Amino acid sequence: MQTDYGQRGNFLSSYGNSALSFSLIHYLHFFNTDIRWNSEDDIANHLMLKTEFNIMTTAKFQHYGIYTEVNSNLAIQLRAMKGSVSMVNFGFQGEYYLKDLREFMFPYSEMKWNPYLSLGFKYSSYKNTLTSDLGDWRTDITVLPTKYNTPGSLAVGNGGTFSLILGAGTRYKLSEKFDIAANFNWQYFFSDAVDGLQANVIENKNNEWLIHVQVGIIYHLNFAGGIFCKK
Repeated sequence: MQTDYGQRGNFLSSYGNSALSFSLIHYLHFFNTDIRWNSEDDIANHLMLKTEFNIMTTAKFQHYGIYTEVNSNLAIQLRAMKGSVSMVNFGFQGEYYLKDLREFMFPYSEMKWNPYLSLGFKYSSYKNTLTSDLGDWRTDITVLPTKYNTPGSLAVGNGGTFSLILGAGTRYKLSEKFDIAANFNWQYFFSDAVDGLQANVIENKNNEWLIHVQVGIIYHLNFAGGIFCKK
């Protein structure tokens, strides 16, 4: 997760700001299983709507980078700062599959892989924290760097925001009823307060974002495949 913790523009400096997450997902397809009503070029044969409920466990934040590696007062204050965030996400994504979904889901199909691209939105409800090893910042704000001393530069507690999701992934067909799915998503929050820091300075002006790497099992609840049955 990229936040105001760490060095701006240095992705590796925020490598430790990570967490596990768990999702429950429902898929809805739009193609008609009756081959008399679908052509191979029908876009409905390539689309799915994904509804996702996601819980992200606590991500712990700490400042990294060149500004923490010296012995200045600012570096001491930055190294002492610790933060965290946990959140619940709910949203929708449209997925476009590169191969025909009817053929992929057909029980007797020999197709195993079906890559896809996705686009969607989520609403995130989160709770963040902030502490300092130098003392309680609520009673002595000077334990934090000067840029966090001004009113409005902190937003510690509960909050919520919408976010944009872009992603890519693939399905692998294990059996008639089970698939494995793997995807890589980029989630961009429409807020700079998710981590609790929102100082009005150039190095902290960017909104938070994160990368999801997800692997899961998909079970087909039903499939009206009678039209495909071999005679």
